Amino acid sequence: MAANQDDARPTSSGTRSKPVRNTQYMIAPAGPGVSAQTLAEQLNQFGNILWTHDQRGVSGPPIAIVRMPDEAAAALRRSTAGSLIIESDSHLRAASFARPVSSFIPAATTMNALGPDLKVTIRVLSEAGAPVERACVQLVGEQASVQGRTDRDGNVDLTLPDEVPETISAIFVSARSGHWGLWQQHPNIEADAVNTVTLKPLRLPDRPHWGSEAMRFDQIPDHCRGADVRIALIDSGVATSHKQLAGIQRGVDARNGEDRSWSKDATGHGTHCAGIIHAAAQADHCIRGYAPDSELHVYKLPMDARCSDLIAALDDCLQTGIDVACIGVGCERGSALVEQHIAMAKQQGISIIAAAGNSGQGVLFPACSPHVMAVGAVGRKGSFPEDSPQAAQAAVAIATAGGLFVPPFSCRGSELDLCAPGVAVIACQSPEGYSVCDGTSLAAAHVAALAALILADHGDFKSNFIAKDAHRVERLFQILKDTAQPIGHPWQTGAGLPDAARALGVWTDQRPLAMPLDAGLREMRSAIRQLDRIPFGASQAMMFEPPRGPANVTRLPLNPAPLAFQAAGAGTATVHELRAAMALAGLAEGP
Repeated sequence: MAANQDDARPTSSGTRSKPVRNTQYMIAPAGPGVSAQTLAEQLNQFGNILWTHDQRGVSGPPIAIVRMPDEAAAALRRSTAGSLIIESDSHLRAASFARPVSSFIPAATTMNALGPDLKVTIRVLSEAGAPVERACVQLVGEQASVQGRTDRDGNVDLTLPDEVPETISAIFVSARSGHWGLWQQHPNIEADAVNTVTLKPLRLPDRPHWGSEAMRFDQIPDHCRGADVRIALIDSGVATSHKQLAGIQRGVDARNGEDRSWSKDATGHGTHCAGIIHAAAQADHCIRGYAPDSELHVYKLPMDARCSDLIAALDDCLQTGIDVACIGVGCERGSALVEQHIAMAKQQGISIIAAAGNSGQGVLFPACSPHVMAVGAVGRKGSFPEDSPQAAQAAVAIATAGGLFVPPFSCRGSELDLCAPGVAVIACQSPEGYSVCDGTSLAAAHVAALAALILADHGDFKSNFIAKDAHRVERLFQILKDTAQPIGHPWQTGAGLPDAARALGVWTDQRPLAMPLDAGLREMRSAIRQLDRIPFGASQAMMFEPPRGPANVTRLPLNPAPLAFQAAGAGTATVHELRAAMALAGLAEGP
């Protein structure tokens, strides 16, 4: 499908008329009984029909994808008087590529122009002296920042207007694979010269990843591998050329139908998530998928993915009998037509788990849907080098408990359900290799894998909830949230970090995120200070279980306003309020 564009059409005299903006729309009948052919005939005079769902042979009501001028769409709305649902076909963006850390750091006061443009060359090398190709390099100045990718010689030329070397506050380097990234504050940069930086090699771990320990995947029985559960990964495709992902055999191009394009992944985004779910174990390192016996179905979205592509993928999930769908993309604007298909999927027992997003703002759609489990990201200090971009994220992050923190990119709000590892995750990279990855899509993949293990081995889904319906979905989500380890504030972490051992009934008294019982005076003072963040007299349920709602309702503030003690009329904390403060400080007793 073509992207949105402005068409300036010449008049008969040869002059150019006012540009006509053509937008891509999704259009469907608001009621039953309208065929795809009737819908197409009704829309032909308004714009260019790209395709309809009935032509694709998929389920659900007919939906036409149409490119038309915005004025024509307005006229269509007036003429049909509500008999059609007419929505902009919004673009989706991936949720594993976090925004640059510098975008979350308050900018310095803008200075007057300092002089000519600053032109520098950055050369990125490995410890062995080999050039690192396709590394992303970002320079941050006092007035602006600039970034680019290295060429085959490891070089990238960057220009910052009105800066001098002394005003460069930071440099960030992220390698595509094989290396840790680099973060240097106030680097020694020379103008009109080649500035060389060296990256540390990424050594694959010989013990379970920090995320495995935090979610206690390492404490569940070996036979819990997700057998007979069908997982849909709706993302950018998967590189089956990777030795640990070669066993993935099922996939489809969501826009173009059946072909093998799904087995290639130009961006690497879907490959990261597929490895977390399904990577085959290797003898020489501890990177493996958490649900390797599940049946993974890949639904490849194009690089210019839209909501209509997500609908096509969900329709195929309905036909294929998918159990869990992991969605790694999202957009700010909700969609009634996508929401309709999400509701249909839930009614057929498909549990949809989606990335909350990486903008640091409100939870993206479809994660914010009340029928979807929204997952944010957390990281753990000590799981990355001190000069890595992840260390910069930790420096400006919201601390929780047990060394965990909420990275600044992770979206937050009342719709957030859970958090999971999404910082410094060592994952499979396309077409072969490994990289250090950040993003809420990685967090969603962790939760999707655990969901598969629960469906495969939890007793409830062999008895009372064996039928694939909405009750099955609700029970799965309830188990995931009820057994999660509460950390931080629900606006940033939802119900907390999932606990695989507790969710699967492998009960132990170990609470890896809890503070010791003999917490010192400093920790107790930290708990008391949290009282300033809690409105005295408010019910604990209101504070810690904010209401969910549809995407188009007004959201509650992302961060509850602090309530400072006043000189006159300062309240007295109740037992519940003190416990709430202790929970925020990581001192509360686990459920």
